[in-house]
Amino acid sequence: MTDTDWPTLLTTLMDRANLLLQQGNRKGAAASMAQASELLFLQAQKTTNLDNKKRFVKRGGDLLKASLMLGGTVRVDIETPETPPSAVAVVPRAANLLSFADVAGLDAVKETLRLRVILPLRFPEKRAQYGITGGGGMLLYGPPGTGKTLLVRAVAGELGLPFFIIKSSEVLSQFFGQSEKQLAELFAEARSQPDGAIVFLDEIDALGAKRTEQMNEASRRVLTQLLQELDGVDGRSLVFFAATNEPWLLDSALLRPPRFSERCYVPLPDESGRRVLFEMGIRNCPVTNDVSPDYLAARSEGLSGADIANICERAKLIPFRESIDTGVDRPLSQRDFDAAMTGVRASVTPESLKRYENF
Repeated sequence: MTDTDWPTLLTTLMDRANLLLQQGNRKGAAASMAQASELLFLQAQKTTNLDNKKRFVKRGGDLLKASLMLGGTVRVDIETPETPPSAVAVVPRAANLLSFADVAGLDAVKETLRLRVILPLRFPEKRAQYGITGGGGMLLYGPPGTGKTLLVRAVAGELGLPFFIIKSSEVLSQFFGQSEKQLAELFAEARSQPDGAIVFLDEIDALGAKRTEQMNEASRRVLTQLLQELDGVDGRSLVFFAATNEPWLLDSALLRPPRFSERCYVPLPDESGRRVLFEMGIRNCPVTNDVSPDYLAARSEGLSGADIANICERAKLIPFRESIDTGVDRPLSQRDFDAAMTGVRASVTPESLKRYENF
């Protein structure tokens, strides 16, 4: 890992810690914070600037204290390639603590991922016995905030594989040939992992949009490079996932098998999934007896997982603020949720849902 790469890794670890805290997974959040703390201490040792050294040590110490308060007890080691591409956030193997148990609902999607990815990798002999060739990538599409990234992280956690994340918007470069080079370096680094790896390309529509007469030559070259890389995905040592909120924008050559052997629609959570999301949102938070996840789930039809996480956060801020202002602690109540849900609108329109379902 170079000196310019570590802030990306730090941001990834903290984003993950915040997400796990929202879901009530204190142990997972503690592990991510502990690893972020160790990363800061490592940078403090490397820097010769006294002010930066003090800043890194203070922030690392604060994160370590927060980890211990959340119940973190295990020291985790940083595992990153020495020279990952600049647009790639490499999530260390030790940080992949998510599993399907951390993903509310989406049972049909999880079953598809188990059958097409997890089981063939766990049972290679059976795979060979039945002549399952695999290969190709997995395209996750659906409304924003439904948990596409979380699903891929959970697959990596279930398999215990290193997880490479690439943001399409960060790959695109103004310099000639740089975007294609970054893509090639990413896949080469992933293929070099001895036990295999998972590559996740978010916002793939930014790199794989339909070819038109108006498309510039640079975009064409990037798409061509992506198609070539996908042709080399065997589903054994390298598993490729991509996500998009606008699948209809993708080039037809990209969608054609075997480049994407499976398309998985990740829908809005059903009532059962919403109930679990609310349960996860209030886990480890004191609540009154009138707070009913079943009631909240029934009231939240059409909301995404991100919408529900936001409601839970808004509701918890109400007694938190009162506690600061008055010095009196009180548990989270149903009236807090009523206030938090006032004026909340679904982030996905019925018209958009129809378009996803018809894709």
